[in-house]
Amino acid sequence: MRRVLITICTIVVLIEIAGLVQSGIGEKPSTTVTALLEPPPRTLGSPKANGYFLLLGFSAAPSLDPVETGYAMWSEAELDRGHRVFNYDKGARAELRVTQDTAHALQAWVSPDPLAEFRFQQGFVRNSVTQYAVLMNRYRRWLAMPFEDWGYGHLGTPRFTDLLVTHRLFVAEGFSRNVATGVDRLEKDLAVWRMVLGKADTLPTKVMAAVMIDDDVILLSKVLSQRNLSQMMVRRIGRIVRPLDRTERSMRWPIQNEFVVGMSRSKRLFHEEAAGGPEELETNRQWIAIRAGLNPDAFDKVGQPISNKLFGVSLQTQSAVNTYATYYDAITKAADTSHGPLPRLQDVARTSPRTFVDRLVNPLHEEPRWEPFLQRIMETDARLRLAALQLKVRKPPRPQDLPTRIAQAGTAYFDPFTDLPMLWSPTQGKLYSVGKDGLDDGGDSTFDISVPTGFASNTMPSVTPKLGIKVNSTARRR
Repeated sequence: MRRVLITICTIVVLIEIAGLVQSGIGEKPSTTVTALLEPPPRTLGSPKANGYFLLLGFSAAPSLDPVETGYAMWSEAELDRGHRVFNYDKGARAELRVTQDTAHALQAWVSPDPLAEFRFQQGFVRNSVTQYAVLMNRYRRWLAMPFEDWGYGHLGTPRFTDLLVTHRLFVAEGFSRNVATGVDRLEKDLAVWRMVLGKADTLPTKVMAAVMIDDDVILLSKVLSQRNLSQMMVRRIGRIVRPLDRTERSMRWPIQNEFVVGMSRSKRLFHEEAAGGPEELETNRQWIAIRAGLNPDAFDKVGQPISNKLFGVSLQTQSAVNTYATYYDAITKAADTSHGPLPRLQDVARTSPRTFVDRLVNPLHEEPRWEPFLQRIMETDARLRLAALQLKVRKPPRPQDLPTRIAQAGTAYFDPFTDLPMLWSPTQGKLYSVGKDGLDDGGDSTFDISVPTGFASNTMPSVTPKLGIKVNSTARRR
């Protein structure tokens, strides 16, 4: 009797699978699917001219060329795109590591007076530059290279840990010499990472570019708060800081890349784990997420859900793929243009033409969470706007005129989270954005995004800000 029941169940399952297959016959990829599978255009023909590969091979042994090493890693993953990550365990591809002591010591960014801290650390910085001469030379080489994100369609991501510390060492060495050299290095560094932000086609690279830009702008804002800064230096910094443009804010290609990678992994009959160091991939992504102030699993939350499977066999149908494509297209358009909530996968799925069996096998119950990444780019935009606003209101004739001058600066310098003028705390001497929670916390840097102005008032303002007041319930996305 038991065997009979097992046989009947097996037949039922096979019938259901047959029905599912039949439901897909004649179903064609939608025009949206076709459009999303189109890769971004490439302009760099030679891999050796692309800084992306230097990022991949940045920590390779001194005897190895970092660009050639990075290209070799990428080529290995290209043989099985979407299923193989960049293998850092092979050979000496990650031999050069910056020690935790060095990383901890380069914390002048959190100092109230980073310029004094840089002067104090002159000896340590000089010794570190000698110790990490290979990485410093590679970073200078990176700053002079064009960039194109050839990680599109791949699971892997560069290791940015040693790159971040080397970037700080590069800037610190400049300021340890004099302010002019430090600003010169910040100018070069910020220009390159803004280029990367605008050209990033993958989410980890986009987020890491935002982290690097924030690192530079936080330091620039503290430099701008110095009272004895020369007018020539102020004008020079004014050429560096400006709000993000549309291309730099755009999330089109990073979102589309998640769809492409999801398609690569779903269209195989049998699912396999990513080959070539999946633990390294997870560690890298978690590190980037933490550096960006996101949850460690933030990157896992945006991946296209892999279809259900039976006995290891993928049950993905074309109608499900078409539904995902409609959703990703809607997310892309909303992220770049909408001011309201992002579209929900469930809403798209409910309106999509899908069979009963398809709905049963592919319920589309996992909702990718893109909001944290959109808000993270807005945070970078807010920091740049605040730094630019610092220049516009520097040394006003009367502090009481400051709110008026902030409002008159124009909408390009408004808070991207509220579309209202930035706020000012006279008692703390801070300009600030309310940040992603939309609440005015009086410039508290734990919740708000704030910069020092250098002219705090000892008198209480006529209207005291109420901590925790929600400035605007609808956060604007640009």
